Amino acid sequence: MVFRITAVLFVVLASMGCLASARGDEAISSQQIYATMTMQDVAETLDLLGLTHQQQDIEGKNIVANTRLAVMDGVTWFIYGYNCTKPEIKPQACGELQLRALIETQAGPEQSSISLNQWNQHNRFARVYSSDSGKTIILEMDIYLSGGITLSNFVDQLLLWRGSLRKFALFLEAK
Repeated sequence: MVFRITAVLFVVLASMGCLASARGDEAISSQQIYATMTMQDVAETLDLLGLTHQQQDIEGKNIVANTRLAVMDGVTWFIYGYNCTKPEIKPQACGELQLRALIETQAGPEQSSISLNQWNQHNRFARVYSSDSGKTIILEMDIYLSGGITLSNFVDQLLLWRGSLRKFALFLEAK
C-alpha cells in the first residue's frame, strides 16, 4: 500500500513538472505555494491522480463556491470551496476546501452516535457525524490553504482523505 501511494505521488509530481513546462506561467507547479485554489486547480489535480470527477453548479449563497466537484472513487465524495472570492470574480478562488462523503445507513441516531464517537476518538484528520434524522453519516475533512500549501502537500491531503474514507468504510463494515 505504501509503495502504491508513493508510486502514485511520484507519477503525479512528475506529471506536474511536465504540465508546468507545457503550460508556462499558468502551470500547476509542485513547488509553488497556493494560498487559494480555484475549483479548476482542484480538478486538474484530480485529473493528475486519475480520479473521475464532475463539476456541479450549486447555490453557494456566499458561503461556499458556486461550484463543487463530485468525485467518483468507489464512493462518490464532494469537494466544496469555502472562504472564496466573490462569485463575480472569475475564476472564484477559495482559501479553504472541504472534502465530504455522505453515507446512507440503517442505524438510528442513538446507535450511530455511539459508533461515530468511537471513530472520532481514535482517528485524526477526518471527522464523522450523523444527520439529524440519523439516516445519513457525513465524513468530512478540511484543507486550510491560507498561509500557503504546495501542490505536493495538497496531493498528500487528498491521499490522506482517500485513506480515511477507505478506513471508515471498513469501520462501518465491522459494526
